[in-house]
Amino acid sequence: MQDTIHPKHLEWIEARGISAELAVDLGLFTKTEGGKRWISVPFIEHGKVLNHKYRLASEKRHMMDSGAPLTFWNHDVLLLDAVRSGQQTVVITEGEWDGMVAIQCGFPCTMSVPNGAPEKETGAVSSEDDDAERYRFVWRAKPQLDNVKSFILAVDADANGNALRADLARRLGPERCLFVKYPEGCKDLNEVLLKHGEAEVVRVLGGAKPYPIKGIYRFSDFPEPPPMTAISLALPACDDCFRLVPSTLTIWTGFAGAGKTSLLMFLIANALRAGVNIAMGSFETAIRPILHTKLMEALCRSWINNIPPSQRMWAEDLLDKRFQIIAQDSDDPDHELTLEETIELARVSVIRDGIQLFIVDPWNELEHKRRPDENEGEYTSRAIRAWKAFAKTYRCAVWIVAHPRKPAEFGKSAAAPGLYDVSGSAHWANKADYGVIVHRPDKSSTIVEMTISKVRMGYPGRERTIKLDWHWTTASYVDGGNDVEAA
Repeated sequence: MQDTIHPKHLEWIEARGISAELAVDLGLFTKTEGGKRWISVPFIEHGKVLNHKYRLASEKRHMMDSGAPLTFWNHDVLLLDAVRSGQQTVVITEGEWDGMVAIQCGFPCTMSVPNGAPEKETGAVSSEDDDAERYRFVWRAKPQLDNVKSFILAVDADANGNALRADLARRLGPERCLFVKYPEGCKDLNEVLLKHGEAEVVRVLGGAKPYPIKGIYRFSDFPEPPPMTAISLALPACDDCFRLVPSTLTIWTGFAGAGKTSLLMFLIANALRAGVNIAMGSFETAIRPILHTKLMEALCRSWINNIPPSQRMWAEDLLDKRFQIIAQDSDDPDHELTLEETIELARVSVIRDGIQLFIVDPWNELEHKRRPDENEGEYTSRAIRAWKAFAKTYRCAVWIVAHPRKPAEFGKSAAAPGLYDVSGSAHWANKADYGVIVHRPDKSSTIVEMTISKVRMGYPGRERTIKLDWHWTTASYVDGGNDVEAA
């Protein structure tokens, strides 16, 4: 017996402005399960039904066939001669109903992703093995997708849709992708159809714009990026003045003995507790026992000898899960990591381990190989550009610890250094998104001054100096009082 659609489901479909005849042609039917009637949408690949998506008309509940593979809805448009020969653009939507709208309005070569949009971008990938499970359906269809000349990404106009669009463009090739802009008050094709009619759907899809051509732009060329996020680092006294922001470069500096390492360990531990994955190029501090001990103390808020076994196990598990170490090759002690090698390891860490923060500590311990025609300032400028490009491409925050030039006199009254005092170049000050200076004016005191000396315009944070009081017994900082606005 042929599967049919319940009359109530046909009414629901038509209420969305979608033709009941089209729904029947696409194989939709009603399935009864658990005492409820579900609208069933088949997912067909190479002529075979591989999966179904089910939803209730009475509420927004979805399910799919258990254990069935994910594939594009309406996948087999990729097999059409016009698509295979590169003559026909393929529309990709975020849901099947938007896909049906596009088909109804004269865009038959339309597919939909099977599983909606992610909460945030998944990031760059180099192979199917590297990719997230949610995008395996792209790799299933890769031989067919490779034949397509161009794609219109008609996903939802919200944060999740922006993330999906970025992920799809990265996997399909941004040079082949176009994006759409919806009328005010509409976030998808179905809303455009219901509010403005089929002619407006045709206008929206027909007016899709290519991703920007490198070097020449108009504002209208740019799709909305995913929203800027700022992860709390639980900074005492003034948590909102400095947070972890993806895609940004932060320069840390301060004289030796100022407390940079202890403060970094405290903030790294807070980030790990918040679920942030971190990789650290630790080129000055011994990995064991020093770096390991300091992180264990910061995580457990305790001197190492006072950490109970159960808490020690928790901290070890957390470090093993979320913390990666970039170190020199122990088999070749004479080899020092170069800028290019370190950035490549950072890239692999993002793709393989989902790293959100990469730390270089300290900068001067890398092997800095200048080009024959470069001076120190030119090399530093190129290096900073490379790190910023990495940060933006992979939406990963980068922190670099860079030593300042030695002061003429360093004692209790020594003034704090500035970003322009960092050894190598004024580019550290000019090109950084954030600048943080750690200073301990009185070596006999536990008070540390943390100055956020630079916050790039439009980014979260505030330029301030805050005083933090170091408690070594709990490996943590508390509000030191009398925080002063930065000049």
